[in-house]
Amino acid sequence: MNELISELSRDRKKLKKAIKDPVLFTQIFLNHRPHPAQEQILRDKRQFITIVAGRRFGKTKAMSFSAIHYAVTHPGSIQFILAPSYNQANIMFWETTSLLSKSILVHLVERVYKTPFSRIIFKNGSEIHARSTTKPEYLRGHKAHRVILDEAAYIPDDVVSQVVEPMLADYNGSWIKIGTPFGKNHFYDTYLKGQSEEFPDYSSYRFPSTANPHISHEFIEKKKQEYGENSIIFRTEYLAEFVEDQNAVFRWEDIQKNVASIELLDRGHPARRYVIGCDLAKYQDYTVIVVLDVTEKPFRLVHFQRFNRRPYAETIMRLKELYRRFNSPRVLIDSSGVGDPVLEDLQNIGAEGYVFTSKSKVQLIQRLQAVIENGEVKYPYIEELIKELQFFEYQLTRQGVKMEARQGFHDDCVIALALAVWAAEQFSGGYISVGYSRF
Repeated sequence: MNELISELSRDRKKLKKAIKDPVLFTQIFLNHRPHPAQEQILRDKRQFITIVAGRRFGKTKAMSFSAIHYAVTHPGSIQFILAPSYNQANIMFWETTSLLSKSILVHLVERVYKTPFSRIIFKNGSEIHARSTTKPEYLRGHKAHRVILDEAAYIPDDVVSQVVEPMLADYNGSWIKIGTPFGKNHFYDTYLKGQSEEFPDYSSYRFPSTANPHISHEFIEKKKQEYGENSIIFRTEYLAEFVEDQNAVFRWEDIQKNVASIELLDRGHPARRYVIGCDLAKYQDYTVIVVLDVTEKPFRLVHFQRFNRRPYAETIMRLKELYRRFNSPRVLIDSSGVGDPVLEDLQNIGAEGYVFTSKSKVQLIQRLQAVIENGEVKYPYIEELIKELQFFEYQLTRQGVKMEARQGFHDDCVIALALAVWAAEQFSGGYISVGYSRF
């Protein structure tokens, strides 16, 4: 490699070409050979670039190659690596510093700052900053020639339009968005622009995980078998596909196919078996009671109540009355928090409690998800239930992805139905092992 650099220094034409071409630059000065998909990205000179990539595609390295090349070839430039969290931004930042430290380019670095915010200062006046978009107010007032948005789909639309884009106004700057798809937001919009000839300043790419020749394709195949080829997780995380109802836990087509003409009952038939699921109201929520006929599959929703601002004593009375009318069914209620005293007052009907934790809620909802997907539960058209199923979503939080109602919607009907389904699945014996209590 040193011999090659010496040869290039003697041939100024070749040296100029090596510096100008980011792929040759990466090979010669960073001692890394980008894979073919990374080469396409590195050589793209459009102002606005969107890259939709599956997990382990090699996006961090590709963006680090690009950031270094830009800093060296654009003296005095300012670049920002932005991500939903500071830790995420620092993954790319420390990859960049690691590449520099192991290359001849280390002599071009003047200083690396770790606090209060990570940044690299080059001797040619260029800077690379790493920041989080969690507190966008800290980015206001900054200007940049170029911004790299890592895990761009998880950065809110208003942060991009109101904070990130104005940072580029001073220099008519550019951005690169890269990440896995998550919903149809600014990331999706600019991906579409990049696919259209109407926006010549935009380009976009979509690369599945298998575009990286250095990862195990056997592992990807195992994940396909584990999650299912058509599952949202596999299609988004590994195939890098935008899915129409990607944020939705329950697919709209599955919700619709399970709507049936079912007459709601005031009492059960003597020869049939039932279960009850109840989600108790908290604050502004609703108490919802669902009765399922579980004599055979598919289960059928045959009784439904939804009310709020009622004393718990009334809920207890209603549950006891339903227990009498529906042939002494298994009763499962949310026993978290306020549910404990209610459960205690229902000991004489053998009511059972389900304690919600982050783990137990996921298990409960995933079971309902599978039952709905497989057409194993039918329900009449109840507007509140249908809407809650439709707007029950995967939500991004600092702790990870949660399952909950979209902002402005309730999830009481979903939880009550999920509890009833869980009780139905346990009807023939065995007790629930996670988040479960019985008096």
